[in-house]
Amino acid sequence: MQRLLKRTAQAQRQAARRARQHAKRMEVGNQAQTRDSIRQAVNEVKENAKEARAALRDAWEMGPIAPKRDAFRDYGVIKSRLRQDWSNFGTRSTNPKVVEQRCAWAGSPKQLNLAAGDRVVILDGPDQGKIDTIKEVNVETGTLQLEKYNQGLMEGMFNSPPRSAAMPISIDAVRLVYPLTNPETGVTRDVVIHQLKAVKPNMQSDNMTFDRWHHGKRWDRVVPALNTVIPWPEVKAPEYEAQLADTVREQVEQRTFYYGLLSPPMPEDVIDELRNKYSRFRTRHEDWYVEQKEQEAFTKERRHELLRAMQTPLDEFHEKRRADRDAAGEPELTDEMLAKLGELMSEKKAAVLEQAGVSEVSSKQ
Repeated sequence: MQRLLKRTAQAQRQAARRARQHAKRMEVGNQAQTRDSIRQAVNEVKENAKEARAALRDAWEMGPIAPKRDAFRDYGVIKSRLRQDWSNFGTRSTNPKVVEQRCAWAGSPKQLNLAAGDRVVILDGPDQGKIDTIKEVNVETGTLQLEKYNQGLMEGMFNSPPRSAAMPISIDAVRLVYPLTNPETGVTRDVVIHQLKAVKPNMQSDNMTFDRWHHGKRWDRVVPALNTVIPWPEVKAPEYEAQLADTVREQVEQRTFYYGLLSPPMPEDVIDELRNKYSRFRTRHEDWYVEQKEQEAFTKERRHELLRAMQTPLDEFHEKRRADRDAAGEPELTDEMLAKLGELMSEKKAAVLEQAGVSEVSSKQ
């Protein structure tokens, strides 16, 4: 049984070492691929700038007879590598500090006060000042996608025509737009909100809900300067139609297995399916298997004892010598041995120098 446990521990160490080596190779490969992508993106930006300068010069010098550059198929197409977020260079995820800075005005990445369906105004880029609706929010990278603006023509795969796709924009580049009523004039108009704060929900308010289809937010978003609660956008629950192959909720909640305190939490066949019965990493075994292994070890030990009882005088002599050698341990060099080795090395060095015709003094110089 000890041999079996030793084999399992060795298999676990080998698997862990292979996993570390694979992760290291993947990390090195990802870094190399990222460097190549950044280099290609920079080169493409330079080429686009060069083409833009050429188009501007042609339009100025040639006027109406300037070439129609927008007639080409790939005119204005953006490569996919230009849309990537390069703030996570060398890592597998975006830097948490960068994400926190992007989400600072809307709370924090853990309590982001933005959701799909909110109206926002764009502060940076060619679409600055335009109002659009949020299509998707990516909290992990601190970016979002809009429905109408901040679009780009993406190159298609397998020579397919370019298509329009939403490009990610930083959360810090937009601000929430919501209609608020002026208490003095009573006029309701869109207001740009530059700061949002997450607070504990007011259970008596109609703005708070625990329904999962209302974003499942367990906090209210408030404008700190006005102390006004901004309601979350409404979301319609999707409608599903159960098919014959679907498992409905009644079947999931129906109890089909009963067990007591003396029985395992699930049938043994299910345990064998979840955990490989013949895996090298298995540490828990049945009683009959443990008893079988112990019996095998006992039989092996008994056989060894019988072989020892049938030893010849020569075998006993060799065994005694091995025992004495193991008891003596590793040999140690005494001072006399070290001095003798030094003399032999000096004599050999002098003989080699004499044979080469070089004196020891000249070799030191």
